[in-house]
Amino acid sequence: MRLEFVLLALLLAAQEPPIIVTGERPNAEQIHREAHDFVESHAVRTRIGQYARWHVPICVRTWGLPLELNARISNRVMDIADSIGIRTNRADPCRPNVRIGFTTEPQRMIRAAARRNSLIVGFHYASEGARLMRVRQPVQAWYVTTTSGDGSRNQGGVIGTETIDVAGQPVPGGRSDSRLTAGLSSGLAHVLIFADVRVAEGQDTDAIAELLAFLALAQTPVAEACNDSDTIVNLMNPACPPERRPVALTRADTAYLRALYEMNATIIAQHQRGDLVTHMVREMESPPPAHPE
Repeated sequence: MRLEFVLLALLLAAQEPPIIVTGERPNAEQIHREAHDFVESHAVRTRIGQYARWHVPICVRTWGLPLELNARISNRVMDIADSIGIRTNRADPCRPNVRIGFTTEPQRMIRAAARRNSLIVGFHYASEGARLMRVRQPVQAWYVTTTSGDGSRNQGGVIGTETIDVAGQPVPGGRSDSRLTAGLSSGLAHVLIFADVRVAEGQDTDAIAELLAFLALAQTPVAEACNDSDTIVNLMNPACPPERRPVALTRADTAYLRALYEMNATIIAQHQRGDLVTHMVREMESPPPAHPE
């Protein structure tokens, strides 16, 4: 056997076979189920049955930490809002409509805030007040929502303008004659978030900012258990084991936020949920953005 053939054979034998990594992409049914379950566990219906979102620029103000960290968290929340397509107001000063407070006494602080302004804890009936103000998570948010009409009159003769959702007060008029649009939309007017600084101590600031951003941009229920979805909401939930606590917005979180701000804001309430799931599925089916090397 010629020497060059022997050397070639030895060279080929020394090479390791290529490693081929294969994986299954989630099918459409899996993605739809994941989106549906995410909406079921995260979305909160407003007074008129819709889902609230910001229709005005947000101005974020954080307090309770060193000034540098306060600014870092506020800017990160607004950076995330910008990436979703939500308008922000970074003027200094601006009138904050997202207030984030780090405190050792969140329960005392929310009670004090409610005494100063009973609307600050959001729409509720009298029987729900005590539960609404009870702090149940280390990071918890309270939402003031609005209803905007199309200019028509409601049964009480109120012309359709934007009103704060308050129990016992009429909402603006809409379009009761349409099966497609209600002529009404739900919005966010103010978000108050308290974070227990004793629990937050030792946590990564950027991770906390991502959680705060999600809570600030989407009305989210107070968790009673660890969420089954892969979500930043689990970050500081004591019911979640460490492996279930993402330190950044997950793909599902981002898809949900984008879907919330892309869905039709004025379609009738019973159709809006389906629209939200549809938009979220579309976001989750799109390929993830490439990371620069």
